[in-house]
Amino acid sequence: MAELRDKLDITVEELEEQLGAVKLPAFIRESEKLFISRIDTICNDICSDPDKHAIFVSGPTSSGKTTFTNRLSKALTEHGRKGYQLSLDDYYNITEPTFDRDGRPDFETIDTLDVARAADDIKRILAGEEVVPPFFDFHTRTQSEGDPANAIKMEDGGILVVEGLHGLNKRISGDIKDESCAKVFIMPYGNVYCDTKLMDSNEIRLLRRIVRDRRHREAHALATIDYWPMIEKSEEEYYTEYLTRADYHINSFLAYESLIIAPLALKDLKEAMEAAINGTIKPNVFMEKSITGKPFANLSQAMARASKLIGHLEKIPVVNPEQVPEESILNEFIGG
Repeated sequence: MAELRDKLDITVEELEEQLGAVKLPAFIRESEKLFISRIDTICNDICSDPDKHAIFVSGPTSSGKTTFTNRLSKALTEHGRKGYQLSLDDYYNITEPTFDRDGRPDFETIDTLDVARAADDIKRILAGEEVVPPFFDFHTRTQSEGDPANAIKMEDGGILVVEGLHGLNKRISGDIKDESCAKVFIMPYGNVYCDTKLMDSNEIRLLRRIVRDRRHREAHALATIDYWPMIEKSEEEYYTEYLTRADYHINSFLAYESLIIAPLALKDLKEAMEAAINGTIKPNVFMEKSITGKPFANLSQAMARASKLIGHLEKIPVVNPEQVPEESILNEFIGG
């Protein structure tokens, strides 16, 4: 059983002390080095155990699961046990979503996945068969058959790394024995302070999600905030179960990340708020399938939360995103 660990609390004053041509690059390097060390710990444990053939990775939205999986797979390969990646996102098969009382469709439940196919594909890959996973396009929100060029056929000694929101659900791992796999729960774990608390782990993920949705999913900041209550509600149902099932917890919060994410999210928030005030705001893309026909679940509530966030984010210094290393987990959210 894993426990939340390595909590990182940092103040705006401490962030300001790390600014400068010499201090900032060193601060970024040390932050990234700490995250890499957490990956190396898991990699060394797994590679030293010949009975381990799979790793299941789970965590709430905007925790950095994809980048973590990429880097872990690469590290496994470098240690002589080739890593193969399988993303549960590609098994989204949304046909008849359920809704909350405000009409938000639930895209977070495991029932939005083709669980039977995912479990069968995992079983077949571990048996040495060649499998072509499906592909889910988040822009069109549709699933299609995968490219045969992306087929997975695991070599002897290889390790399959399965990542997704529900990666630690028993319906995914099926009857795979605990001694044959490792289970990882990843999420940012920390707080940012300036006299009072500016953000906690939940808001760190919200800001990451705002930035990512704006750049990768054609959703403005108010759409993300308007949908966030559904995410929070869904997480209550599986958070404790998945953390309890995990062998490891990885803290994906980087000490310097507020210097990067906060200014980007602030820009996105101000842009969306201005559009809302001017009456030019686009409908919430996450409400397209809503049975209510409403453009937003609760726009006034989303604007109130956005206003509060803006007040907090304006206290955080601005750093150019170009300072972020190419392989950083932050590029999962800020990358073009």
